[in-house]
Amino acid sequence: MKKPSDVLEEMREYRDADGNVKAECNHCKKTFDGSSKKGTTHLKNHLESCQANPKSKGRTEELKMLASLIKKKSVGGLIEHFSNTERDTTDEDFDHSSDREGDTSDEKRENSDGLDPSVLKSRKDEILQLYQEEKEKLHQFLKNLSCRFSLQLVALVGLFEVPCSLVVHYIDDSWQRQSKIISFWVDDADIAMEYVKESCLSIHGKICSVLVPFQIPPAYDGESWFSRQGSLPFAGCLRNADGLMDYIDGVLRSEDYFRDGIQSLKECAHYVASKSRSDERIQLDGDVQRAICWLNRVPDPWGHLKYFATAVRVKEAFFELGQLDSDFRTINLTEKKWDEVTATLEHLKFLEDVAVGFSSGKCETPIIVDLPYVHKILKDRCNHPVDDCLFCKKVMKGAIDLFFSKYYLIRVIAVILDPRFKMDGVQLHCKEIHGSDADRCLEKVNKDFRDVYDAYAATDTSNSKSYEMLDAMGRPSSPKSELDLYMKELKVPAVEEFDILAWWRGNAPFYPTLARMARDYLALKIPFDHRAAEGAGALVHGGLLCHYFYGEDIPELIRPLVCLKGFLGTAEN
Repeated sequence: MKKPSDVLEEMREYRDADGNVKAECNHCKKTFDGSSKKGTTHLKNHLESCQANPKSKGRTEELKMLASLIKKKSVGGLIEHFSNTERDTTDEDFDHSSDREGDTSDEKRENSDGLDPSVLKSRKDEILQLYQEEKEKLHQFLKNLSCRFSLQLVALVGLFEVPCSLVVHYIDDSWQRQSKIISFWVDDADIAMEYVKESCLSIHGKICSVLVPFQIPPAYDGESWFSRQGSLPFAGCLRNADGLMDYIDGVLRSEDYFRDGIQSLKECAHYVASKSRSDERIQLDGDVQRAICWLNRVPDPWGHLKYFATAVRVKEAFFELGQLDSDFRTINLTEKKWDEVTATLEHLKFLEDVAVGFSSGKCETPIIVDLPYVHKILKDRCNHPVDDCLFCKKVMKGAIDLFFSKYYLIRVIAVILDPRFKMDGVQLHCKEIHGSDADRCLEKVNKDFRDVYDAYAATDTSNSKSYEMLDAMGRPSSPKSELDLYMKELKVPAVEEFDILAWWRGNAPFYPTLARMARDYLALKIPFDHRAAEGAGALVHGGLLCHYFYGEDIPELIRPLVCLKGFLGTAEN
């Protein structure tokens, strides 16, 4: 009789609801395939690396090699590697067989050509075990960090099922910015926040902000959920400004005034093009011809700015033609309509400038972007009052609310906690934009900042919350909080190459509460550092290809493999 494997002494065998034989580890309670066909090698490998097993020898050589391969190769590259390994083994067996049988046919080799994603199935247990170990290790590491986190959802929008990666941004104990990809999935965009919640359960009470690439349906909006999880203020679910033009396109295409305006410009362009071919008196230079050709199109989401800029460029030429051609004069836009086109162009240019400023830092970006700021900037650019502009009424307020207003708190805190500016930067902004109402604006900013500071101070375990000061006569005066001392201290010279994280690392002992705020609110770098998003985007793209090309064969392995790429590497790489 065959002796039972020693491995099974540390496993509990049972049958699941479908009648399949399962083996449950007595130490960590994880379950595995326990059928005799599967064998016991995978169970032995688990017991040797099981963290809960007192006899554990640590990670097996097989798992170490698998981790190294996953770290170095793409998911497709991993499949190719395993396919080649399988092919080499098959070829070796085939060669021995051919030598014995004298068969030199290449018939069997033909089946080995190309990639075979099913090779991953033979390593399923190893992959899932490594995934579980690395996931637990990462979540424990993040849980032990004494900081909060900013999440960023990176997605390939525009597909029926949206592939997404979740990136966590944080400042580590050495005051270095770090980014880590912690999850990947392919599903309906409407339920993305459910995946986000599921992926960050180990740190759900330590989320400072969430950056998303698309509008979250109210039913799945996680803002209130995140707000309830922790004791410290949640900065909000922020919209990535890269989606601004798609939002504008969606709103504009639903507005009659926009569709009518585009149709009128197309009719004018078509008339001018036809007239120039039939009337020798009308000669168009190259620039005007190209403009007419462009106006005959329907602009795509990122083409609105160019479309309206082109229209404004031929405005004078259209008026001149109207003087010569009474028929064209009847279809040309009225002066009021042309003012609307000009105003639309200026609003689009403004929004693009602010979006670029938020995402890349290539232009001057205000601390607070709100409607008063918009009106201040645009009132001199348009030929009629901004308040009368249909674009401003239909689009601007929604765009500001969705894409920029929610950044208010995180940007204000970032400026005040920059020792080069402190409150001076906010004061200058309020005076420039609000004029006589500047004091009211400053009062709101000061209150909002102090509310966040007080929330942090209430959870601070350090003893340096206030200091006793002496007046001019050497007598004790009222205690000063570290916030008062920070505001009173001389500002750092406003040099461009200033390492704000190094400054807070050195001054954290003097301002412990403010340092905690700085560590949390500066984690999501604004302007954004796109390396993490680009790295996550590349991972999403690779995962998407594998999901669609191999998903029918190995759907349960694609997500763990892509996640392992994120766990074992940095978001930038």
